[in-house]
Amino acid sequence: MAQVFISHSARDKDLVDFFARLGARTKVRLVFEELEAILAGTISPQKIRRDIASSNAVFLILSKNVQAIPHTRDWVVWEAGVASNKDIWIFELASDRGTVSVVTPFLRHYVVFEPNDSYFNYLSAVLESYDDSHVLGTLAATTGIGAALGEGAGALLGLVAGAIMSDRRGSRPTGVPLKCVHCSSVYSAHLPDGTTTFRCPVCNTALVLPPPAGTAA
Repeated sequence: MAQVFISHSARDKDLVDFFARLGARTKVRLVFEELEAILAGTISPQKIRRDIASSNAVFLILSKNVQAIPHTRDWVVWEAGVASNKDIWIFELASDRGTVSVVTPFLRHYVVFEPNDSYFNYLSAVLESYDDSHVLGTLAATTGIGAALGEGAGALLGLVAGAIMSDRRGSRPTGVPLKCVHCSSVYSAHLPDGTTTFRCPVCNTALVLPPPAGTAA
C-alpha cells in the first residue's frame, strides 16, 4: 500500500483536515506525525526515519505556524533532509505569501494553494498518482501472460509490461518545470491561475514565472 508522509505543524489543524479529506478519496495511506509527539516521548526520530523511508512521497506543509515556531521549523527542514531521495512536495498557502521564508534543501514540486474546493480535485490527482493498490493485480496478470509465452524472456516481458501498465505517474500534475536563476535548483511550480511571481523555496529569493514558449517576453 502506498504511503505519503505529511510534515506539518500541530497548529495547522485545518490544513491537516484538508489533506485528510484528500486521503479519504484514495487508497494512499497518509502518515501525520507531529513534533509534539516526539517531545512527549510517544514517537522517536528513528520512527520518523522509518516512516519516511517507507513512504512514496513526502508532503511538507509550510505555514505561518511552521515559520513562527523555531523547533517546528527545524524539524520540518530535518525531515526534508531525511527525505532527500524521495518525491518532496512543498505546500504553501497563497494567503501566507510574504510571511513564510522557510527554506528546504531538496524538493521536486512547489505548490501554492488554498484549502478549498477550487484546489481539491487538483491536489487529489497529485495524491492519487501515488496509489499503487492496483499494481499487484496488474503485475500478476501480465506476468501470467508472459509465463504463458514461455519461461525466462516471456515472464520478464510480462513483468515489464505490467510495470508500465500499472504506473500512474503519467496522471500526476506536472506544474511548470523551472530552474531558479539564483540557486540553480530545479523543480516544478504549481501556482494559482494568474500568479507569475513567487519565492524560491530553496533560497527564498523572488522569482518571476517565465512566459510560455513562443510568447514575447
